Formats: sequence, C-alpha cells, structure tokens
Amino acid sequence: MPVPFRLICVLLGYVFGLALGMSEIVGRAQEPVTVNKNEIKTLPDVFQKNDPESIADLKSFETHLKEILPRLQSATVAVRINEAHGSGVIVTPSGLIMTAGHVSGRPGRPAEITLSDGTTVAGRTLGRNRNLDSGLIQIEGGRNDWPYCPRESALNGKTKTKLGDWCVVLGHPGGYMKGRTAPVRVGRVIMQGQRLVQTDCELVGGDSGGPMFNMNGEVIAINSRIGQPLEFNFHVPTLVYEKEWDKLVKSDDLKGSGGALLGLSGVSDPNGLRVTKVYPDEPAERAGILVGDVITNFQSHTIHDMSQLISEVSELMPGDEVTIELLRDGKPVTVTAELDVRWD
Repeated sequence: MPVPFRLICVLLGYVFGLALGMSEIVGRAQEPVTVNKNEIKTLPDVFQKNDPESIADLKSFETHLKEILPRLQSATVAVRINEAHGSGVIVTPSGLIMTAGHVSGRPGRPAEITLSDGTTVAGRTLGRNRNLDSGLIQIEGGRNDWPYCPRESALNGKTKTKLGDWCVVLGHPGGYMKGRTAPVRVGRVIMQGQRLVQTDCELVGGDSGGPMFNMNGEVIAINSRIGQPLEFNFHVPTLVYEKEWDKLVKSDDLKGSGGALLGLSGVSDPNGLRVTKVYPDEPAERAGILVGDVITNFQSHTIHDMSQLISEVSELMPGDEVTIELLRDGKPVTVTAELDVRWD
C-alpha cells in the first residue's frame, strides 16, 4: 500500500532540514567534491515506483538523497552581475558554469561567483541565447579541479528524463547567505517538452539559473522562469544547451535562434485572423483552438493578420500565459494558452 503523501512530505521536510544544516560540513571540505558518470550508482528501487510504498522505501529515498546532496550543493554557485543576483552550476572541472541567459546577460561581462563555502571568485560571461534563456559563465584563473556535476548523458540524442521522474532543484534565492547551503527542493517533473520542463518544486527570486538534477546527480535542466503560484516553474533542459554548446562556449550572442511559439497558421478575415492550421502538440492545440476559428484579440490587442500575430507573440517569452479572444461559429470564445519555444 503506498505511503500517504503527508508522510512523504514529513520525511522530505526532515531531509530538507538536514540539508540546510550541512553548510559547516561542506565549508570544511579540503578537497574538491566532484561527480563523474563512472561514480553514479544504480538507483534504489524506490525511484522506479510511482510512490514510496513502505517506511523502508522512505528510508531508502532519504539515504540516497543525503548521499548525493553534498556533491550537488558543492557545485551549485551564487552569481552576481552588477547588482543582480542569480544562481548557476559548475559542470566541468575547468569551471564552466551553466546558468539562465537572463542571469548571464550579454557575453564578456564580469561576474562574481560565490562557492558553497563562501569563497568568492571572478568569472566572465560567455555566450547566451536570449530567446531560449540559456547562458554560460567561465570561472577565471585557469584552475582545473573545480567541484562540478556532469550534464545529463543523453540516450541517442534524447533526454532520459521522463514525466513523473523525481528531481532535485537548488539555487541561492536572495543571493548567497553565510551559514546556509543552497536550499533543497525535491519534486517531480509535471510537464515535459523538448525546450521546456515544468516541475512542482517551489522556487523564488534568485533561484533563476540554478540547477535541476536527476537522482543520479546529473544536471538535467536550469531554472528559467518563476511565477505564481509557486509551482509555476519552468526549466531549460540541458539538451537545449547541447544543441548550441560550441557557440555558447565561443561567447556567441544568439539573438534569433528561437522565440515564443503559439503553433498555428491563418489568413486575414473581415473579423480578424481565420485559423487555417493548428499544429499538433503545440500551445494553440492544447488551448483548444480549432481550424476555422477567427482570432479577434490577442492579449487585448486587436488582430488583423498573421504578421501582426507573429509580432505580438515575439514580444513574449516561452512559458508566458496569454489570453486569446476568438469567434467560433459566430459566437465569442476566450481561451488561454501557454507559449512554447520556437526553433528557427
């Protein structure tokens, strides 16, 4: 019989408290803590189940989480660029940091990186993709033994992460705080796409750019957008970075390789924009828009043609929720859609 969800929350709350009290241990570490793929062990059976089914499962969950947390927290850093605070994660022993594009900003900016023990080092921003919200930072100085966690190892070029998988999300909300390690949020993947992942891990300001890990300790995504309610959290999958990795490392500023997506085509109509095609598994279809509908307003802006709709959508970010007013068989209908990411 599955363990009641309330009991799961109690146990995980205990684990969070333990994690938040580990700063002294991490701060005393003399050797860099690293993770590589050869060190990853087989996951306990509890992570293959829909829910923990016994006290033994809960203890197994707890033991595994306690085992991997020091490594994850050691690689998670606080990022400060000018007066803006964010987070990041070191993914190579040479000090390459994955973060959100809106945290790193344009290439070539000086960055202040704070490690888990409070040590501050200098970094410099590398490439970014503003539309996809991916960015890299390099710690300066030439050191090659930084604590790090590896990026997710893909399977035939595709993520191994599945809907419902457990995950761990870290970050430094409010910036680095002495005596506090990166707070731990444990949850599950509740929405998965090629370009965006949503979890039920509660995030707040300053978590942007922080890592999302699988239970093997691999970086599977980066915190991107945070909204209300607190479960409205979106993360950029590691594979999005991999597609442009070399360009990001070379400090390219990728301005036009993606953008927000609604997922429909249409032609001008006396009353607005008549929908001629709705693309499968895209935001328009998920919102219930049908071929033949006539879009009259998008975010309270009157729509007359396709170019105007494209322009309106391009002003927004993937993950934004929009209101669309339309006519269906002459009757007014209002729908909401959550924008996805467009690839050029």
